[in-house]
Order: sequence, then C-alpha cells, then structure tokens
Amino acid sequence: MRARWREFALLCWSAAFYFWGEPRFFWITLLSTIADYFICQQIFNSQGTPTARNYMAFGVMLNVMILLYFKYINFFLDSINAILNFVRLPSVPLLNIALPIGVSFLVFEKMTYLVDVYRGHSKPAPSLHRYLLYVLLFPKLLAGPIVKYRDIEAQLIEQNWTCSGFFEGFERFLLGLVKKVLLADTFSEVVNEAFAIPPQHLGFTSAWLGVICFTLQIYFDFSAYSDMAIGLGRMFGFHLLENFNMPYIATSFTDFWQRWHISLSTWIKEYLYIPLGGNRKGTLRSYFNLGFCFLISGLWHGPNWTFVLWGAYHGLFVVVDKLFWLNFSKRLPSMINLLLTLFFIMIGWALFRATSIAQFSGFVHAMFSTSKEGAVIFLTANEWTAIAVGSILSLVPAVKHFDAAMTVWRSFKASRLVESLALSGFALIALGKTMAVTFNPFLYFRF
Repeated sequence: MRARWREFALLCWSAAFYFWGEPRFFWITLLSTIADYFICQQIFNSQGTPTARNYMAFGVMLNVMILLYFKYINFFLDSINAILNFVRLPSVPLLNIALPIGVSFLVFEKMTYLVDVYRGHSKPAPSLHRYLLYVLLFPKLLAGPIVKYRDIEAQLIEQNWTCSGFFEGFERFLLGLVKKVLLADTFSEVVNEAFAIPPQHLGFTSAWLGVICFTLQIYFDFSAYSDMAIGLGRMFGFHLLENFNMPYIATSFTDFWQRWHISLSTWIKEYLYIPLGGNRKGTLRSYFNLGFCFLISGLWHGPNWTFVLWGAYHGLFVVVDKLFWLNFSKRLPSMINLLLTLFFIMIGWALFRATSIAQFSGFVHAMFSTSKEGAVIFLTANEWTAIAVGSILSLVPAVKHFDAAMTVWRSFKASRLVESLALSGFALIALGKTMAVTFNPFLYFRF
C-alpha cells in the first residue's frame, strides 16, 4: 500500500512538474500517452498477426507526426521557400509554433515502448497510471537519458528507496549542479562571445577559444543534466542508466559514440540501424545504413542544415573507421589517436554550434589561418580556471595508470570524506552563483 501511494505521489508530482514547464503541450503529451497505452493493448492482444504490425505502425506514426509538426514543419517550409525564392515564386508563410521542451526525448521513449511490445521484448504496462509514470517521470523528462520501459519496469512497480540511496543520489545531483553552474555556464560566456563575432572579423585565437569552450560546454552541460537526472532518480529509488563515459578520451569516432550520449546511440542502433539491416546485408548496405542513421541523428538534434551536416560528418568518420582506420590506427600510439579524434570532433562541434553554414565556414577559415587577426576575446581569471579544470577533468582519465591511482586513492578511508566535503563546498559556491546571476537553461532542452 505504501508503494502505491508513493507511486501515485510521484506521478502527480511529475505531471505537475511538466505542466508547470509546458502547460500547452502537457495535454497533447497526456492524450498521446493515453493513445499509446490503448494501442499497445491491441498490439499485445493481436501478437503474431499482421494486425499487431498495423497497430504498431499506427502508434509510431502518431508519435512521429507530433515530432514532425512541432519540431520540423517550419524547417521543411523554410527549405521549400528557399526553392520557391530561387525560381521567383511566392513564399509559403511559416507557422507560429513553439518547440516543446524535451519533445524528442519523449517521442523516442514512447515509440520504444510500442516497438518493444510488438517485438515481444516487454509486456504492456499493467495500468494506465504505470505507463504515465514511465513517460512523465520527472528526473529524465526534459532531456533524457532515453529510458526503455523494459529497463525500468521493475522499478516502476516498487521503487527501492533507501536512505543511503537518497544521499548517494543527492551527491550525484550536486555534482551535476557544480558541473553546470561553475563550468558549463562559464564556458557559455566565452562561446556566446566568440560565435557573436561576424565571420569576417573572426581571428585565429578567438575562433579556437570559441570552439574549445563549446567542446567543453556541451559535454559538461549535458553530462551535468544527466548527473542531476540520475541523482534525482536515485533519490526516489530509480537506477537510470549512465549516459556518458569520458567521451573525450575516445581514440576513434566509433569509440566516441560508445561513450557519448549512450542512450541515443544505443536507441539509434537498436531501433533504426538493425531494422534497416545493420551489417547483415553486405558491406555497402551496412555503410549506407550507418550514414543514414547518423543523418537522422543529426536531424534529431534540431531543424537546421548544420545539424544534418554534423550528422553526415560523424557518419563519414564512422564509415572511414570501418573501412580502414580502426585497423591502421592500431599501429599508432593511443595518445596520437586520442588527439586526432578530439581534433576532428572539435571541428564537428563548430558545425554543431554554428547557426548557419556561412558561420561555420568562417570559423573553419579562421581556425586554419594562423596569421588571421580579428576581434580579441579577453578571458577572466574564472574563465581561464574553468578551461584548465574542464580540460584536466576531460582528458586526465586517458593518462596511464589513472585507474590504478584512483583505486589506491579510494582505498583510504578518509578519501570518501574528502570528496564529500569538497563537493559540498563547490555546491555552496554554485548555489551562491545561481542566486547572483541569471540561470542558463541546459543546452539539450532545445532538442
């Protein structure tokens, strides 16, 4: 009985949390979730027949239409207008549509539920309120990680709430707060200044400062949200899966995508790459499937051609990995592989952050013109410190014997206390900063 009341309270809080942030989209989410629930019942009842496939396709299409309308309709209209303008025909008016927070994460999770029931990987939720709790569970609601129903089903039935788990989750939440406020938000100030410079006035130093800081910002910002989501989930008895694993020590693009946004990369593999045929239909088909999946991954991030090209860019490097690079790179020192991978990832981040192809071209030109002078960015002591700390935290795990050194450190009884005290101190500083300055939203709230 206590577990049921806790489940009901958590559902009410999650619904209120989302309604507070997105009152207009809440009702669409609620109605589409109810539709998912009843469609899934039909899928399960007609398992193994063409009817089940039809219901699954209908449910997936319903969710895709939500994503297309809210996130991509103006992108498509804008692309059509570019063609119409080229042939000197009247433009189509754009729609006045606000992008709901976290719509991509919500839709992906809802489609996952429908497909998994159709495949027989999980059973439908036993009640509507159980499925609503899965969809609206507030720690992961706005920006992931993308959670499969089957991975959290047992925890939805009975949350394993303990005092020790609550405090572990609270510490993880504080870690995310520190990373977001003291590091990511500090990087954002440099990034915004660099990317506000007109391309023709962009110099070598300012271009690289902007790209380096964005490389650090997007990692510490998104991993901070994941830390806070995982921490909040742990506080309420849920164990959400990790979403990052030191991505900047990757030694290839393939390795990078096994470490970066793990929930998205596994979703793309399981629900897009493998259904397309994976690597089962020949080498050329597997390369096509990889490229297509990365194009979709890029488009998933936003309705802009820069995101599409970013996805194609990563897809190209992953295909190159498969073609020859993974074998060839075994002859090189791991540090060389790491630095080469990081270099090309940073160029990709310039494309990801740019608002247009023209701006990206300006950045690339400035980044490779060592003598190009332009607007100067003056860094404060806090910004220099954040860059140094962020770089060390991102790269030091690649240092030889790092894992062994951490094992020795944590063998001391006092190490846990030192870490907790240090985290508490930084968290107090972060809280003080949030009260003194305007809070910057998480980057992935846009996606």
